[in-house]
Amino acid sequence: MKKNIRKTVCVAVALAVQCAAIGWLIGRYENIVRNGTEVRFRCAAFDPYDPLRGRYLRTAVRESCTNIVGVSLADDNYWNYRDKFVARLEPSTNGLWRVAAAALEPQDDGGVWAKPSSSFVERSVSWEDRNTDESGADFEKRRTASPFKVTFTFPDQLFVNERVAPAAERVLREMTSSGKAVAVYRVKGSEIVMTGIEVDGKSIVSCAREAMSSK
Repeated sequence: MKKNIRKTVCVAVALAVQCAAIGWLIGRYENIVRNGTEVRFRCAAFDPYDPLRGRYLRTAVRESCTNIVGVSLADDNYWNYRDKFVARLEPSTNGLWRVAAAALEPQDDGGVWAKPSSSFVERSVSWEDRNTDESGADFEKRRTASPFKVTFTFPDQLFVNERVAPAAERVLREMTSSGKAVAVYRVKGSEIVMTGIEVDGKSIVSCAREAMSSK
């Protein structure tokens, strides 16, 4: 009997811990959404499906910068800094945002700093930039003379209603080819979450419903 009671208590405690963790994550997300700074980036589309979590839109948001603060990179150490950087975000003149600087930790400068989904370092000139008539030696000289850059990726999943998801995916694919799709985020305390995707200033869900109603 005591063994069964202990087992029941352990199960109850485990469930309580899981519920508390889920509640904390939801509360954290809502706090960022309510109080965070809104930032926007151009995005591209993918077509995923998660049978456990439902239908969602997946975007690709990749931003780079060569302004690297507080660390000296060299060809023999730069790979050690993969996924080490955070990004300073600033608004651009076109209504979108850009990565203005990279650092190993948020700086106390009053700026909007965000922890990315990933970051990696490479030379600004890569092998794809080699000219067809350029010798290997000349290209390598040009490559090693170029500055390092840090490339960031940001959260890329937006869950949507199962009914509108297929239409939303079609709209997203059509609009990313024309550069009209924008991923919308909120940032607070260096934490960044995706809150939406817009096409020409309209919610992707609204665009999907309009596409469905026009058929």
